[in-house]
Amino acid sequence: MSETTFKIFNASAGSGKTYTLTKAYLKLLFQSDNYTEFKNILAITFTNKAVGEMKARIILMLKVFSTHDLGEEIHPMMIAICEELSVTEEFLKTKSSHILKHIVHNYGAFEISTIDGFTHRVIRTFAHDLHLPVNFEVELDQDRLLTEAVDALIAKAGTDKTLTDTLVDFAIEKTDDDKSWDISYDFNKIAKLLVNENDIIELEKLEGKSLEDFKDLKKDVYKRIKSIETAIINSSSEILTLIEESGLQFDDFSRKSLPNHFLNLKNGRTDLSFESNWQTDLIEGQPLYPKRVSDYIVSTIESLQPQLAESFNYTKSLVLDLKFLKSIYRNITPLSVLNAIQNELNQIKNQQNKILISEFNQIISKEIKDQPTPFIYERLGEKFRHYFIDEFQDTSKMQWENLVPLLDNAISGPNGSAMLVGDAKQAIYRWRGGDPEQFIELYNKNNNPFFVEAVVENLDTNYRSAKAIVEFNNSFFKFLGETFFENRDYAELYESAPQHSNLKSPGYVDLTFLGIKKEDDTTELYVNAVLETIKQCQANGYDLSDICVITRKRKEGVAIAEYLSDNGINITSSETLLLKNSEKVSALHSTLKLLLQPQNDILKIEVLSFIANIQGIEDKHAFYEIHLKKDLNAFFKSLNRIDIHFNGDLLLQMPLYELVEYLIRAFKLENTSDAFLQFYLDTVLEFTQTQNSDISAFVSYFEEQQDKLSVVLPDHLNAVQIMTIHKSKGLEFPIVIFPFADLDIYKELSPKVWFPVDKNVYNTFESLLLNYNKDVEHFKEIGKQIYMEHTSQLQLDNINLLYVVLTRAVEQLYIISKKDLDSKGLPNSKTFSGLFISYLQHKGSWLDSELHYSFGEMPIKKEESEALEARQLKLISTPKESHNLSIITKSGLLWDTQQEQAIEKGNLIHLILSKIKSEDDIGFAFEELISSGDLNAQTLESTQRVVKELIRHPELTHYFNTTYEVYNERDIITKTGEILRPDRLNIDAQNNVVIIDYKTGEKQAHHKSQINAYQTVLEAMNLTITKKLLIYINEPIEVIEV
Repeated sequence: MSETTFKIFNASAGSGKTYTLTKAYLKLLFQSDNYTEFKNILAITFTNKAVGEMKARIILMLKVFSTHDLGEEIHPMMIAICEELSVTEEFLKTKSSHILKHIVHNYGAFEISTIDGFTHRVIRTFAHDLHLPVNFEVELDQDRLLTEAVDALIAKAGTDKTLTDTLVDFAIEKTDDDKSWDISYDFNKIAKLLVNENDIIELEKLEGKSLEDFKDLKKDVYKRIKSIETAIINSSSEILTLIEESGLQFDDFSRKSLPNHFLNLKNGRTDLSFESNWQTDLIEGQPLYPKRVSDYIVSTIESLQPQLAESFNYTKSLVLDLKFLKSIYRNITPLSVLNAIQNELNQIKNQQNKILISEFNQIISKEIKDQPTPFIYERLGEKFRHYFIDEFQDTSKMQWENLVPLLDNAISGPNGSAMLVGDAKQAIYRWRGGDPEQFIELYNKNNNPFFVEAVVENLDTNYRSAKAIVEFNNSFFKFLGETFFENRDYAELYESAPQHSNLKSPGYVDLTFLGIKKEDDTTELYVNAVLETIKQCQANGYDLSDICVITRKRKEGVAIAEYLSDNGINITSSETLLLKNSEKVSALHSTLKLLLQPQNDILKIEVLSFIANIQGIEDKHAFYEIHLKKDLNAFFKSLNRIDIHFNGDLLLQMPLYELVEYLIRAFKLENTSDAFLQFYLDTVLEFTQTQNSDISAFVSYFEEQQDKLSVVLPDHLNAVQIMTIHKSKGLEFPIVIFPFADLDIYKELSPKVWFPVDKNVYNTFESLLLNYNKDVEHFKEIGKQIYMEHTSQLQLDNINLLYVVLTRAVEQLYIISKKDLDSKGLPNSKTFSGLFISYLQHKGSWLDSELHYSFGEMPIKKEESEALEARQLKLISTPKESHNLSIITKSGLLWDTQQEQAIEKGNLIHLILSKIKSEDDIGFAFEELISSGDLNAQTLESTQRVVKELIRHPELTHYFNTTYEVYNERDIITKTGEILRPDRLNIDAQNNVVIIDYKTGEKQAHHKSQINAYQTVLEAMNLTITKKLLIYINEPIEVIEV
């Protein structure tokens, strides 16, 4: 058996991972004796975008290979494959053509999929065997179902005494702690454990536990808390009495620290530090008194010191026990309702015929567990012989365990293989189950689930970033590997991270520290620094579309987006494109809510305010007084005077989608091009198709999803992109700006951990949930282990975030941080900013007076890129009563006539030419149309003859080579909202354009007017028109230059 059947590639950022995967995939195709080997290969990655990119790359390479002219320059991948397989160019060309043809005709068997897509298909295929409904629906919006389950549980209050008592007691506890009595927030938060793979094992231990079990546990824990509190008070009181009876005063002790400590304990304060210097002196027998005290006082304190130390250790142990029990106590009630929430969730899923996407892995895991040959894999194992898994560092433990049987079957066979590709430095999805430690153990060969030894290869050349960026990252992350990590495996990960640089361009790194004072507005300083950086890049000749601002937190991106917009910088950001940010969408939504709450004057004011804005009404107060009516019908009727007409009786009778369209027309918004309105309508339509047409349900849905629902814009707009680090993963940009680079590495939002407990002490419970903080380190030995592991994971996960953002840049990287030094001038070791300062100090570059550091050369961009403007589709909305739909019977007059045949022929040739950019595309275009049924055998020969005659026409042939950028049938939106669609645009490197328009039939005067209109709009886009050609596809073909 070949030792290379199991390969692992450790692929750092920009190291050609996609190239490596594509080449390995193609080699399998070329090595096979048949043209359908792709049917035996399964490639898995983690996003639909990555799936699309990998499919496109494989298809592109096959197309390049199959159209390669022998003797011409060879593609580098073709050279590599020829050398590695010892085959000729001609062999690859011929085989590529056959393989490509078979993929096109069997595209469904071209198996490149997300892992969720693959598991979904497995579950769908074996639904009957898995005892699932065959027609189940996949629910992606898990939070919605969880919220429904929590609401259903709370609605049962009053019907179940035990449940009711639990809910009421918890609400009272929250108010006693000065928190909101609303328990739904806590329950919704803890319900997320039900869909988090990281919590599955612990939740299984709670199965079968009733509310009564948790109630008994809570009572027991409460008793122990009260007992410990009493013991602390008593012990502290004894020490204070001892000090007093010994004739000592508080100021006889250094800074009064020791007596004040016990006084705080006596008064019930337990939020005390146990890391003070005086405490170390107490334990080690060092002096506890100032030098000014008398010898008698010294002698008295020293004689008491052993007793004081004993009491200190005793109360410290009690305080830590108390903190542990209180942390558990706070989570018992939310934890107790998990099983009840799960029951409600199961009912909802059954009623709606839904399966949560998070359940896929668990369903498969339960079926294959402990089975030597899992039945659901038997048939799949026969189908697939080769496996590729991309982004392996994001694979969860359960996902990997589910895939192991398939891979084991493949690599144990005679002709199977498996390839894993990943980078533990880019693992940033631990919160959703990603387990980078799996990949670290695999490529370090510490763990291997197979009998075949893995061959590990490091991809250590960076093909993305310029030299200065690669060198800065090499040096910085090597420094972190040597000085920052507590976990040795994580340290080695970065110590061995340096890459070779492939690009010849020098590149540029700019590191700026803001001198932020207490009274400064931190956000304003950061966003202003971003604006100045963008202006500098523009001055150097770069377009806005070259720049991406990457932030750690969404709210930072929102602040930057607002500031840049206010200062005239075009931006594109999912946060700024949220539907809720549209005044028109907000008005529509307020009107929908008003129909449900007819007495709500606030909603009426929101509607009136919108109307006042769009109608330019200055005196809004007077406007409100005129139209604000208590009765909803009277309110609507009053709007008739300003030409806004609502039929109050009709509104609630309409289906939801028609209702929203009606409101758009009532507000007279249908005549404007507005992407927000169009996407809002799309949201309404999708909701009505997948759920229902209930207004109340949609209002709730929109408000739950309002931070996610946004307008989707096309790529390549001339605008600054703004995104979070997680969204930037896998992408690259000429210029990256990373502001707010001062993240606290150890700061978390309400973290919790599972803590193992003695079931004999804790009412048969084996583990319980507790709030995570630094106290966990002192909760016995197991607490110390949990704390160390959690701390190490925080270090890795946050440095990985830093690695991802600093490796996105191609030419320039701008880091905007802050000067983060303590009173002694030492850098803050807990923040990104402190790490940058420590690095500069290590290099000997840091100067306290210098806030700006640069590496490499700031480049000037010479070539200009084409800037695309965003286009908006005109919103079309008409009442169905005015549609006047009727069948056009005159079309029957054309049937079986020469005119009809001419029209069909013209349409068919237009369709074929829209798929052809160069002469090399002719074969593919015809194959596609034959496959789709648009072209039949009877018309194939004559159509091919016409198309080839046109493309090889002496006046046209040079427009069908590969030297131009070609746009076929692309929509162009004018400033007036009109959409134009030229048949073909040939654009050269200097932005010179040749417009080509195909015509059939007789010459018409408007043909020239049409092509001249194309010229006008293209020139407005700063393009130069060099030729305008009308091609009349008749016998013979006629070319007319306009």
